[in-house]
Amino acid sequence: MSRRCEGQSGFSLVEVLCALAVAASAIAVLTTGVGGSLKGVSTLDRHLGARLILQSILEDELAAGQTAPARRAGDSGPYRWQLIIEPAEAPARLDGPYRMYRLTASVGWGRGGQVAGTALKLSR
Repeated sequence: MSRRCEGQSGFSLVEVLCALAVAASAIAVLTTGVGGSLKGVSTLDRHLGARLILQSILEDELAAGQTAPARRAGDSGPYRWQLIIEPAEAPARLDGPYRMYRLTASVGWGRGGQVAGTALKLSR
């Protein structure tokens, strides 16, 4: 064993190595947390982008003048979308030439990411 002389101060090699081990562990935990946060932000960004496209598809069809049964599909950047327009049964008898249509749209991305929405439209 070595003795410290009076007047000498500092850390031993064991103390320095312990401090480095603690610091390395803290950095590893923080890095994992940051990586998880970035993945979460990316997933949220994709989901938000898909919801905006879904809303746009449904709003465009709701604003269109004439409506008829149809199926449409396409791509928008990393997203795949589909719109199905089909006759829907009205909850009450409609007067005149009006018909009710169900608009079902879905937007997907990556592996398994998907959002969907449905709207009803009254059209001539």
